[in-house]
Amino acid sequence: QPGSELVVLDIALNDRISSAIVALSAKHPKVVVVDHHATSEPLVEKIRSYAKVVYAKSTSTPRLLVQHFSMPLNPYESMLVDVADVCEGEAPPSTDDRSLLEVVDSIRMSVAFNPGDVEFMRYLIDLMMRTKSVHQDEVVRARARRAKLLLSSLLRVASEDSLDFGKLKLSFLNLPVSRAFAGLIGVAATELSKAYRKGVILVREEQDKVVITVRSAEKEALELSKAISESLGGVYGGHAEASSITLSKEPLEVVVGKLIKVIEPLVKR
Repeated sequence: QPGSELVVLDIALNDRISSAIVALSAKHPKVVVVDHHATSEPLVEKIRSYAKVVYAKSTSTPRLLVQHFSMPLNPYESMLVDVADVCEGEAPPSTDDRSLLEVVDSIRMSVAFNPGDVEFMRYLIDLMMRTKSVHQDEVVRARARRAKLLLSSLLRVASEDSLDFGKLKLSFLNLPVSRAFAGLIGVAATELSKAYRKGVILVREEQDKVVITVRSAEKEALELSKAISESLGGVYGGHAEASSITLSKEPLEVVVGKLIKVIEPLVKR
């Protein structure tokens, strides 16, 4: 609502979003921007006059906030920050305790089942606020199980509709498939990258745009996204392990054809 405080949380800055923040500052007495994406850094100074900015390149937004405010954490809170880091693509801490990975899996899959379910998000946050065992909660477990069934189908489709370029795998999803598996696309790209042990570029058609999701265990995702964006246009952002590009609407086969021309020289380097 105009006149209220506005917090912009964990959204990678680009020219369009930065301009929107400047415009919103005229309607809100206080605007706070909290972000950790590497691609946001060149735009931070542009908005400092219009918003309070909490920014640093960090593994996750929770990690950024802990570092910024020098917050002491109890073991449960520390575990949740580690979970956020792993969800962003960081390797898990070296430990024999698998409970961290179980929490990561349960949160990631239960949210991906329907990312737009605000009531479930409130339920999940309430569990965390009450320091409950998220991965043992029956509601969370049920959603995660259903998401895994859908993910298996999506991985099969994405593997079948793909092209191999040596160190890169290019996969593409048309509009009906993209709609059916919307919340699981990012998870699928990550799992494909692990399964094939190579970078993955997953192109999906949406109603009014085309989105390209990039994953790389070699931490080349952001550079790949930059190269693709420089050739195809659009807006890119994210992290070294996981990033994406948003393009204007074009037929899927046209985008894939353009991508092949970008990818082929890259894999020959």
